[in-house]
Amino acid sequence: MTQTGFPFEDKIEVVFRDIDALGFVNNAVFFQYFEIVRIKYVYRFLEDSDVLDLDVPLILVHATCDYKSPAVLGEMLAIGIGVSRFGNKSFDLTYRVEGEDGRLIATGKTVQVMYDYDDGCAFAIEDSIKEKVWAFQGDWQPD
Repeated sequence: MTQTGFPFEDKIEVVFRDIDALGFVNNAVFFQYFEIVRIKYVYRFLEDSDVLDLDVPLILVHATCDYKSPAVLGEMLAIGIGVSRFGNKSFDLTYRVEGEDGRLIATGKTVQVMYDYDDGCAFAIEDSIKEKVWAFQGDWQPD
């Protein structure tokens, strides 16, 4: 089980460039943290698929972050991620950021659309990819 209770988790240490003038992680940096974890998570399911022939075959179309507690320089953050919804051509990822003491720092959600840049259009998510994700995530459900 991960610290955050999410199906996948990565640890990121807060570094000086992440800090604003007040000494806290700047709000925009959380979206970078989400991106780092998102790429690691998504590629785990696409690596055996022809979809990766399209380079990064998705577009981020929506992102939200709710801030709950400040994170500070040198703190090790646990960032959990899981697929919370599949559509035909899009899917939602849900995030949870916790401090090393377990306190909730932020939550977030992004919506991605599978996209073929050569053809200039969205495409359906393969059932085999959905099945891999559901098998990996087990009975996990977002809050």
